[in-house]
Amino acid sequence: MTFKTKLMLITILPLITVSILIGSVSYFQARRLIEIETHSVEQRILATKRQEIRNYLNLALTSIERIYEGEPGGRAAAQESVKQILHNMTFGEDGYFFVYSLDGTNLVHPKLAHLVGKKWWDLQDPEGDFVIRNLIETAQNGGGFHEYVWHKPSTGLVEEKLGFAIILDKWNWMLGTGLYTDDIAREVAAIRADFSESIRQTVIVVFAITLVAIVVAGLLIAGVRFSEQRFADSKLKELTNRIFEVQEQERKRVSTELHDSISQLLVSVRYGIEMIQSEASRTPDLRGYADKCMRILDGAISEVRRISRDLRPSVLDDMGLATALVSLGKEFETHSGIKVDVSAERTHDRLSDSAKTALYRVVQEAMTNVARHSGATHVSITLVVGRHTLSLTIEDNGRGLPHPLPQEGGLGIRNMRERMETHDGFLQLRNMAEGGTRIRVTMPLKKTSERAA
Repeated sequence: MTFKTKLMLITILPLITVSILIGSVSYFQARRLIEIETHSVEQRILATKRQEIRNYLNLALTSIERIYEGEPGGRAAAQESVKQILHNMTFGEDGYFFVYSLDGTNLVHPKLAHLVGKKWWDLQDPEGDFVIRNLIETAQNGGGFHEYVWHKPSTGLVEEKLGFAIILDKWNWMLGTGLYTDDIAREVAAIRADFSESIRQTVIVVFAITLVAIVVAGLLIAGVRFSEQRFADSKLKELTNRIFEVQEQERKRVSTELHDSISQLLVSVRYGIEMIQSEASRTPDLRGYADKCMRILDGAISEVRRISRDLRPSVLDDMGLATALVSLGKEFETHSGIKVDVSAERTHDRLSDSAKTALYRVVQEAMTNVARHSGATHVSITLVVGRHTLSLTIEDNGRGLPHPLPQEGGLGIRNMRERMETHDGFLQLRNMAEGGTRIRVTMPLKKTSERAA
């Protein structure tokens, strides 16, 4: 794992961890608050219903109080009157009063008429609760509330109900009423759903903010890395350019030394040997030895001149890039026997001296590779100067590059690429369909000028 990857992980992982912790804590805290809040709401609604039931029962007691206390027309008549009053007292679709004797016999039930006159002491709801028995027991204990399950008239379904019962002591009756609480469950469920949606949105917002933070952090890190990379590339480019400049300066110095010093010394020695050779004409052995020395010396002078030219061709500085390429092609053809065609346009002053040197070195390196590896019999060098860019193409009819094509190549190809990149150029290598290799270089030019380079 690279240092940059570690830096990225060190930056982003804490953000992810914190966001997960915040989201989890927020979620569980919110769920806890939901339970507390819904329970509180449920209790408030139940308290309201209890008070409402008490009010309804007080209203019923007020309605029957005079008849219950005075029993006009006798007890039987009074009881019938009270039954009728309670039967007619309903509130809403599902609100009514019911009356049972203490043995569980139903005396009044406005909604379920089939219950009237029958004994329901052992009646159980679907959850196993003895409804009538427990209501009577609650009433006998001073009155109070009892929760059970009962038929809801408006829907015909069995729903939870909160009932309240008291004893009418004089007649041994249990009087009660109640309200269905299924609406409480619906209201609590709605509140719970609203809270859950809020929690979900909060968690989404937390993770969205975290995602944005991660993206921003990633962009910042990538920006810093890109800036550092560009800075490093710029410095490396400057260093490479400086190395090439130093190399060329040193080559030029050595070439000048060879040409102006050693070559001149060798030429002077040659003149001396020529004089010895003329004087030794009468001595055959000495004459042969002088001729041999002359041949060796001529070879040494040619080699020194070749080395000097390879190190820094004077024609490049004196005549320009186009002429230097033509000269290089002729010299290569002479030494290698490979046919070379050169077509080069003059660049005038649209290239710097270092750029001309870089292009010349690329061609020189390419020709060396052709001679060593390609097995070609023909090479074509084309230099085209456009309005904004220069194009240099080197093609041969040899065996081509190995497959797959090298991405970086050897040291020579790498040096060629680096020389071009130093001058914002681009080098491309490829095998041609008809066989052989093509090297293409493109490089930006300066503005047009009429002055020759």
